[in-house]
Amino acid sequence: MNKISIVLAASLLSASIIFTGCERPKAGGMEAAPMGPLPVASEEVKAANLPATLEATGQTQAFNTVQIYSRVNGYLKKRNYTEGGRVSEGDTLFTIDPADLTNARDSAKASLMQAEASHENAKAVLNRIKPLVEANAASRQEYDNAVANERTTAAAVASAKALYAQAELNLGYTKIKSPVSGYVDKSKIDIGTFITAGANGLLTTVYQTDPMYVNFSFSENQRLAYQNALASGKLVAPKSGKYEVELTLGDGSVVNRVGDISFTAPFFDTTTGTMSYRATFKNSDNKLAPGQFVRVKVKGLEWKDSVSVPQKAVLTGEKGRFVYICEANNTVSARPVRIGEWIGKNVVVAEGLKAGEKIAVDGLSKLKPGAPITQTPSK
Repeated sequence: MNKISIVLAASLLSASIIFTGCERPKAGGMEAAPMGPLPVASEEVKAANLPATLEATGQTQAFNTVQIYSRVNGYLKKRNYTEGGRVSEGDTLFTIDPADLTNARDSAKASLMQAEASHENAKAVLNRIKPLVEANAASRQEYDNAVANERTTAAAVASAKALYAQAELNLGYTKIKSPVSGYVDKSKIDIGTFITAGANGLLTTVYQTDPMYVNFSFSENQRLAYQNALASGKLVAPKSGKYEVELTLGDGSVVNRVGDISFTAPFFDTTTGTMSYRATFKNSDNKLAPGQFVRVKVKGLEWKDSVSVPQKAVLTGEKGRFVYICEANNTVSARPVRIGEWIGKNVVVAEGLKAGEKIAVDGLSKLKPGAPITQTPSK
């Protein structure tokens, strides 16, 4: 590079430094005024006994699930119900051809009549021989034989009566009736099939749906936390010892009745690590059907001397949830909190707040720790 080029470059660099060091004056010749106190709505934290809810996923189960089998042999003659329809206790579900069992009943009746006739004859012989023996006109052996024959024929009558009664029952079993009221499944056996008592498999199933069971469970950790909270006095059980169970369906609707816990397993399931419970619900309107998945809420417990705050007062930052505390010098500070369950528009604060403190519940968008505020009571 020649001397002229070096001098020119140095001149341009000096000019650049000079212009860069100069700043354009701000409009008005002064800095912007600092922001004044921010208006916020505040609320005093209060302690009270608050309702506690235990939640779980549950599934409905029919109160009775009755599998229907035949009790006698015969050809399946007719299906008497509408598959999938409702039946009442005592309704006939199937008819088995009664011809063979009618003949068996008639034969048993004839055998009974014959046994009764033999018995009558044996009694007559005994009655004739008894005075002869007393008069020494007949031997003792003849008398003993007459007594034995009377007793034998009496036993034959009893046996014939039992066989006849069983034949009558068997004939009645040709009409297979529903033992409960409920909804009946489709038929598993085709009409015309020869049925062997109890051996041809399932005919159908009847589901009694009123009342309805709901099965649910809690994990070992959930149960231990519940027991520990009760033991410490933080959680209070209902005085009556009775819990109410509320159901939420898959579409978010709440069933308009409550159930009672009717069963608690005496042990943990080693496969799932859970303890099972069962609630019973009235279901005359058939709102519930067997096999539905539902959300279960167990109510009746209370958090003792707990605090709750409006949901909108709880914010989420990089380190978790927090609320803004209104300090005595009219500034705010961020306080980490651990929340519990939601109660309507409020949320229980398990840790981080105590009664008497004030929190900001509205006008939070521009707040930051240390910001000056002016307070107005929340509405």
